[in-house]
Amino acid sequence: MCEKIPFNIENMTPDQQQKFDDLFAEIKYLNHEQWNALDDPCLMTQEIFNSIQLRRMEIGPELENITTNLFVKYPDYAISYSRRLEKAISSASNSDSFSLDICYKNMRKEILKEFGYDIGPL
Repeated sequence: MCEKIPFNIENMTPDQQQKFDDLFAEIKYLNHEQWNALDDPCLMTQEIFNSIQLRRMEIGPELENITTNLFVKYPDYAISYSRRLEKAISSASNSDSFSLDICYKNMRKEILKEFGYDIGPL
């Protein structure tokens, strides 16, 4: 028999708060396919993994915990994604410009070319 642990939304532990925040972020920012794949390894693909990681770049820290957990859970996908991202960023950094805006635009263009995903404006 499982022991029931009381849950009080007004008095959550830090771990409970993080899980609650993660669930809210998943629902708010991920599409149905991405959300389902988080809990079902049979549904996770390299393409979905990449799209979640790139969505994190677009959204910011609200998806940080989720994407970090994915790196641990799917190391093969993480390595492939990291290599492709490094390639895209490396290509973008070969510019002679040191302007943050221009560097970001170049990185955005290279990520779009490599992944087919637009991380959005700065």
